[in-house]
Amino acid sequence: MNLAVSQIDIPTFDPVSYDAAVRAACARAQHSFFDSHVIEDEDGSFLAIDEGDYNALPQDLIDRIVYTVPGMMADDFDEANIARAASFMSVVMDPDFDADCLF
Repeated sequence: MNLAVSQIDIPTFDPVSYDAAVRAACARAQHSFFDSHVIEDEDGSFLAIDEGDYNALPQDLIDRIVYTVPGMMADDFDEANIARAASFMSVVMDPDFDADCLF
């Protein structure tokens, strides 16, 4: 049985580049609402990119993602902060609002 074998050039793994990209992605994700991704280049090196302003990544970049760090920046009113944020708000109730309302 004959098998047609084609040689595929697989770049060598670059651990220094991978470590630097993971560290950069983690640092960026701490101050971002968006995910940070580690992307593998054609030459075997790695780089960190941010997902961006709600734009979808092109499929060629999605196919090259090897690691993702979710965005860690929280809104002001996340569940853990709602009680604290609400304690700073004052609400004035107008019991005669219905009588004053024209509609």
